[in-house]
Amino acid sequence: MSSSFSNQSITAIVAATESMGIGLNGGLPWKLPGEMKYFARVTTGENPSSNPNEQNVVMMGRKTWESIPEKFRPLKNRKNLVISGKGIDVANATNTSTYNSVPSALNSLSSSSSSESRVFLIGGSQLYESSLTSIPPLVNRVLLTRILKPEFECDSHLEDFTCHEENGKKIWKKSTHEELEDWLGFQVNEENEEKNTTYKYEMWVLNDQ
Repeated sequence: MSSSFSNQSITAIVAATESMGIGLNGGLPWKLPGEMKYFARVTTGENPSSNPNEQNVVMMGRKTWESIPEKFRPLKNRKNLVISGKGIDVANATNTSTYNSVPSALNSLSSSSSSESRVFLIGGSQLYESSLTSIPPLVNRVLLTRILKPEFECDSHLEDFTCHEENGKKIWKKSTHEELEDWLGFQVNEENEEKNTTYKYEMWVLNDQ
């Protein structure tokens, strides 16, 4: 990527079970309102601007876009970028653009978005896979909601990026909860329980950071 935006920090945000299951039948196998509020607060930011070019960015694949209920898309107060090699019509969606690759989407941001905007990768599995397994990884931070129990049935999984190594060295390291809160800019319980589901919030960063 040759644009000046290529150095922008990119954060993947994902919820996964202990076996790295992330989806079922094109959607989430769990309904956790508290976790969804966390996702919205993190990706939107504390004080979103009314100027679309100053808002945070959410990048997603076509299937993830289509999995969002129509009344909730585009995700409000965020610039929505949809990655689709087949093309998709988003003409009627405000503050939304479509691109055939992640690099082309990032290049488009170099002249249109504030350098203060945070960029989030929100799915699906193919984009997570390509972005987390490339060397070096395309993303440099992962906000992982780890579903501790129960173990939900999933048909879509994330490769366990936490085990990746290069030259015998772990690529990713887990941050402390205090470091997570510092990056978020607000306090959040590390471990949570709702609807008989226990989960915790984690942050992973590249080992050279």
